[in-house]
Amino acid sequence: MAKETYSLPVLPAAKYEFQRNAIELCTTNAVAWGIDQPRLTRIAPLRIDYEAKNAVTNNRSTQSPAATAARDAAWDALLPELVDLYNKDILNNDAIPAESKEALHVHYIGGGGSRTSSAPTTTPIVNLSAEEISVLHVNYADSATPSSHSKPDGVAFCEIWYKLDSPAPVTPDDCDKYCNISRSHDKIVFTPDQRGKVISGFARWVSKTGKTGPWGGIFTAFIP
Repeated sequence: MAKETYSLPVLPAAKYEFQRNAIELCTTNAVAWGIDQPRLTRIAPLRIDYEAKNAVTNNRSTQSPAATAARDAAWDALLPELVDLYNKDILNNDAIPAESKEALHVHYIGGGGSRTSSAPTTTPIVNLSAEEISVLHVNYADSATPSSHSKPDGVAFCEIWYKLDSPAPVTPDDCDKYCNISRSHDKIVFTPDQRGKVISGFARWVSKTGKTGPWGGIFTAFIP
């Protein structure tokens, strides 16, 4: 499986350009790239709301702490769907040409650093927490340091393979859904019809050079 990743922007201006670029490219090429249409439908009003509130904060006559808070809240609402778009429709999607991957700020792990670095030897300990409707937060720790929620040194992200409902997967090969979690407590967003189902799966660390570690034990949770 190809190892691709991306980085979320931090600065407000970069956030605006990142979401606008990704959503417009995916909307324009939805059919050719096989982008999930319901996801684009869900993301459209969130984008409109975020861009409207971003415009308020960019206008000197309307700037205020309240406007900034409203913009940040709109970004927080948009972000889970944006992350889902990347994790489920963009990463490792062979229908998207290389130049478009570059425009989407997707890159292969291993573009920098030493190729001789070791693969991870420890495993993620994954716990899914239900804090919002149709959302599960992926909280991870490392088997070598279970009291910490940090990735091991040299690790880029936690790769998760999972499936919904029974029978539960016996091995990762039984899973049909995938996502990459770069930070503990990141979200997996589900559709309304998936509420109440059981999610089961496995996780492993992936290094910054694309090397994979061993799979951890199975995790399971109910989708709220």
